[in-house]
Amino acid sequence: MLKRSWLQTQFSIGATHWRRIPLHSLVCTIVLMGVSSCSRQPDRITISSGTTSGYYNRLAQQIGVSTQNTVGVDVQNLSSEGSRQNLQRLLDRQADFALVQLDVVTDVMRQGKVQAVAILANEPIHVIARSNSKVRSLTDLTGKRVGMGSQGSGIRFTADQLMDSIGLKVRADSSSFDQVFERLATRQIDAAIYVGSVGASEKLRQRLASNPALRLLPIPPEVINYLVIRDPGAYQTATIPTGTYAARPAIPAQDIPTLSTATVLVTRPDVDEKAVGLLTWAILSTSRKFSPFYPDLQTGEPRSLLQKGLFYIHPAAQAVYEQGDPRDAWIRYWENNSDLQAGLVILLGTSSIGLLLQKWRRDRSKKLITATSKRMGELKQLLPQDAQLAIDGIEELSQEHRLMFIEGSIPSEVYEEVRQKTQTFADQCRNLLDQRRKRFVLDTLLLLDDWQASLQLDSQAALQKLTQIKQQYREMLLADQIDIKAYIEFMELISVMTLVPQTGAVAPQSSVPHA
Repeated sequence: MLKRSWLQTQFSIGATHWRRIPLHSLVCTIVLMGVSSCSRQPDRITISSGTTSGYYNRLAQQIGVSTQNTVGVDVQNLSSEGSRQNLQRLLDRQADFALVQLDVVTDVMRQGKVQAVAILANEPIHVIARSNSKVRSLTDLTGKRVGMGSQGSGIRFTADQLMDSIGLKVRADSSSFDQVFERLATRQIDAAIYVGSVGASEKLRQRLASNPALRLLPIPPEVINYLVIRDPGAYQTATIPTGTYAARPAIPAQDIPTLSTATVLVTRPDVDEKAVGLLTWAILSTSRKFSPFYPDLQTGEPRSLLQKGLFYIHPAAQAVYEQGDPRDAWIRYWENNSDLQAGLVILLGTSSIGLLLQKWRRDRSKKLITATSKRMGELKQLLPQDAQLAIDGIEELSQEHRLMFIEGSIPSEVYEEVRQKTQTFADQCRNLLDQRRKRFVLDTLLLLDDWQASLQLDSQAALQKLTQIKQQYREMLLADQIDIKAYIEFMELISVMTLVPQTGAVAPQSSVPHA
């Protein structure tokens, strides 16, 4: 093998000062000259956004400003009717990028047709009704007239998902944003649903502040839990804080529990990797500019926030999050590969071995990342039904990657990428198991409340019912429907409660079986 010291000596012949220049700098200079001669930066990219002056349209304008100022690429902002039209334009190759709600695009991402670039906001669901109406919560809307967004919009998609998931039958109204508030004021509809970044819609702020007869309604916790567990990639719990839209009087007057989806910038897998990398870097390097849409970016760590909760990230975007400016990629590559620095001399003099080696490593890394994404997609299908099986599978996959890394089969940057993906998924599985465990404890408390009530009336019947409950939970444990920790807590809770004397009834004696 050629030695680096010998190469540096050869490069320094006839120029004494070259001895002070690191070899990798000379190598990078030569390589970058070659790259610049055969690689051209894209002149323009297109983004499908939203209605003129709307939230998505303004977000796309900020992307355009950041991209032009940072990497010198023009962005054509295509106005649209919203998420679903944006997604269709992307699939029809009428746009390079699209702004969409995450719940709208999740299924298409799972199919591999679309990949994410960045999360740019969180969009809570707002349920709005008149203050003097009898509608106090989402579940009061059965049979009512509800403004659910125009046909084909992301708001309509989310509203339909919300209603269908809990079996709410409403009379849907497809009026535009302005029409909805007019129809609310004239009692032509009973409520309206809006999905958008907290505080980012000035029009919504003005409507709520100027009409104190309107109020925001909470979404019941059981509805929130159901949707988050059923599709954790698309929805998460959220709160609309007190005073978000006005300070005095406060609008809302108290924290409103709700659900949220995310605003995500997406692209196709076949879109030019250089365009994806440059656009991602433009957003990452100017992340504070996006804080009016995504407040956490004002003080948070942008690399993690911009990809928070995403599974299907475009490889070029992922590379930017890990390594930074894609225009420096060649320098980083050669600095981290001393063997290939030596191989460059052979490449320049005799053959293209270095380029072939680079391509081979890239292809091998892509295959590993693709296989990991495919396996995670399979495990995600298990998540709603069997989170424990999913977490066992992802931990097994993580161990395989760890062994490959130890053996030197994969480079460190690829290992770190797949490790982050599997770790994120494992955390999601654990959160889901924790939510189910909390739900199990709540259900147990409700059962025991019923049992205590029956103990007041008929202690013998109450003992029989307690035995049935314990047998039911034993069967659930054997069927892996609950974990052993939750079962032990349940049995301990029963033991404590059966020892507490009940007013007007005889406390259960030692004849009650204990686990």
